[in-house]
Amino acid sequence: MKDKLGHIALTIIALTVILGVFYQYYQQKNIIKYKQETIGTVVEFQNHSAGRSGILYEYVVNGKKYTGQVGINKFKCGNGKWGCVGEKFKVYYSSKNPKYSKIDLGKYEKYKATVEFVK
Repeated sequence: MKDKLGHIALTIIALTVILGVFYQYYQQKNIIKYKQETIGTVVEFQNHSAGRSGILYEYVVNGKKYTGQVGINKFKCGNGKWGCVGEKFKVYYSSKNPKYSKIDLGKYEKYKATVEFVK
């Protein structure tokens, strides 16, 4: 019985990961296909467990504010703040669904930890 439950749990975890990867790939393809550009601002640095970090950024499309996030390896920006909080960067988004976005961190791009399937 324990083996069967373990197998079911493993299957559910694997399916969740696979669906997450496909969803992320779909979002990235959508951004590329309907690509528009705006300027966004990094609004929050998040220090997660196990040395992982992230940033939240905000951008406006047609008067509506959106929030995006990206995983990063911890770094300080030229302004001395972790994750460049307060700095502005290009944000690419889908004109079809503006909540799909990715931030271009310029010279700090190398610190991104989120996998991008399409560039």
